[in-house]
Amino acid sequence: MILYSEATSPYSAVVRVAVYAKQLPIEIAAPPGGLKSDEYRALSGTGTVPCLWVDGWTLPESTVILAYLDDKFPAEPLLPGSAEERARALLLVRLGVDGVIAPIVGLFHDLSAGVATAQATALERLTMGLARVEHFVADDGFAAGAAFTQADCVLGPSLMGVAAFADMLGAPDLLTRHPKLAAYAGRVAQHPAVAKVLGELQAAMAANPLPG
Repeated sequence: MILYSEATSPYSAVVRVAVYAKQLPIEIAAPPGGLKSDEYRALSGTGTVPCLWVDGWTLPESTVILAYLDDKFPAEPLLPGSAEERARALLLVRLGVDGVIAPIVGLFHDLSAGVATAQATALERLTMGLARVEHFVADDGFAAGAAFTQADCVLGPSLMGVAAFADMLGAPDLLTRHPKLAAYAGRVAQHPAVAKVLGELQAAMAANPLPG
């Protein structure tokens, strides 16, 4: 198996956390030919990262890859045992992707396109998204409770993005406005898989600084 990943992609970061947490023998590589190349688009079918190459077929989309890896490698599950616990973890996955990662990715798409309201839109979307995650995140332990789950694969790296880009949104306290999330972010950053990916993201951001 090969995971095609991009160093600064928050969606790629989600899957790398899972790969490291489950200690899977999966090669992690850059998209062949480059992310926007015809070669990679033909290979992946979507031209997006992450994308998992599995014995001649490809699987894009971060949350779909998370589900596949748990099914394929059940020895280190990233979903809890009971239906209720699994539902809570999967809810936090959805809220994290839609309410945290998507606004951050949208911000940079809008900035690249010269959209004047990019920061205001991102701040509005993130404020709503973080409030929703704050409501459901566990008071201690990991996102959905005692076990490390897919929700932590999503929220661990994405909350670093909130902290990293809050200043450019004019809201340096954006994460600390949500005390449960701020406390959780400190806890989850100590998990070895999350810490490894946070280090990768920090190195990638240092190598590709924001303009201005």
